[in-house]
Amino acid sequence: MDREITEKSQRYFMTSVSMITSNGSKGQNVMAAEWTMQISYEPMLIAVFIHESSSTLKNILETKQFGVNVASEDQTNSVNIAGGYSRKEIAKLDISNAFKLLKAKKLNIPLIRGCIINAECRLVLSKKIGDHVIIVGQVVYIRHDASKKPLVYHRGKYFRIGSPIDSFRQEVKINSDLFDLFSKCANGKFVFKCVGALIKSKNTLLVIRDTEPSLEIIPYFEPTRGHDYYDSLKRHLKKSGLLLTLKPKPFLKRLIFKNDQRIQRVNFILFHGAIKKIPSNFKWKLIKQNSLLRALI
Repeated sequence: MDREITEKSQRYFMTSVSMITSNGSKGQNVMAAEWTMQISYEPMLIAVFIHESSSTLKNILETKQFGVNVASEDQTNSVNIAGGYSRKEIAKLDISNAFKLLKAKKLNIPLIRGCIINAECRLVLSKKIGDHVIIVGQVVYIRHDASKKPLVYHRGKYFRIGSPIDSFRQEVKINSDLFDLFSKCANGKFVFKCVGALIKSKNTLLVIRDTEPSLEIIPYFEPTRGHDYYDSLKRHLKKSGLLLTLKPKPFLKRLIFKNDQRIQRVNFILFHGAIKKIPSNFKWKLIKQNSLLRALI
């Protein structure tokens, strides 16, 4: 690859910045690391990528422990010093106006006060990958400060996190009977995921016939996790007595059902279909007469 292009492109990644603290025979140290991430829940593991010539790496390989201090937005000065100087040049943690230290709970390492996260880690893996060494630590103690916000690094500059971006969902007001049905199916899930078939004829959609017209809805089901939706839908429709042709290309509808003060988030993965004859347990329903049907097409 063209090195000039890659050098420009790699600056467009966005990261947080962590300060990696360590102790060793040559004293305490701190370095700045963009490439820091949690890689496992149980056990909780954190990976950090460090250049093989760094004093921090030597400390970690010697003592088998290190601290991960995720910088908050008001710690740009500390990050600049941690990343701008080497332990070979100066004992960075001794700079009085740069770092305020925090006593570790489990390990013999320094931690930095004012961070959004402080994690104490025992080394479980180190491996040379490309021009860096990945070190993986198992977290033995972690704390966070909910009042802090993380520092963001992008294109050589620091940024703050902005306001949240709402994930778009189409709002649909539905009757209480239909809401109760979906709420029961969701069984407390934050998002209820279902798969359905859209069979359209002029200005109508095929729905499951019900003694309560308010409960008439397109053929749908809750899929089993890890199973192919298209094949599962075909089997479901066949069991329901529907013999039709399904188009294999799906589309997604992200909806939020509302009924008075109640809300339920529902994701529909939908497949278009065609049918020549419908069984008695299905019927055609006018789209314009039903808010949910209007939202699904």
